[in-house]
Amino acid sequence: MIEASGGLVNFIAILIPTLMFLYYGFRCLFQTKAAISEWGIGAASEQMVKICGCFALTQGIMYCIIVFVSPEGAWELFAFSTVWAALFLYFSYTTKNSAWAEIEGVNANNEPIIVSGIMLIVHLYIMSAMSGIIYA
Repeated sequence: MIEASGGLVNFIAILIPTLMFLYYGFRCLFQTKAAISEWGIGAASEQMVKICGCFALTQGIMYCIIVFVSPEGAWELFAFSTVWAALFLYFSYTTKNSAWAEIEGVNANNEPIIVSGIMLIVHLYIMSAMSGIIYA
């Protein structure tokens, strides 16, 4: 696993988003009410939270396969996740600083900005430092 990733640092760079995707996928799909309550986004958001959870869990499963097999040739998945992380960061920031964040009961914290920032940094690292592996 570590060898196929090109070393420990590269392996950890893939493991971080793997764990994050699995955590948020599980949280959105199996702890939906608690997540909605924590995030303060209201019961009407349940369907969208579950849709996001399906996406996150699917990504987590794909990344698990890469962790246990090899990231060789997986550039499309990493490119998709890089673009996703950049969009997530932009929209997390703009939403946090919008009128939505002022609605009573909404818990507009920095968690989405931090998570998307970490994901973007890790994916930019993967796309550049691991190019010899993922583009093979």
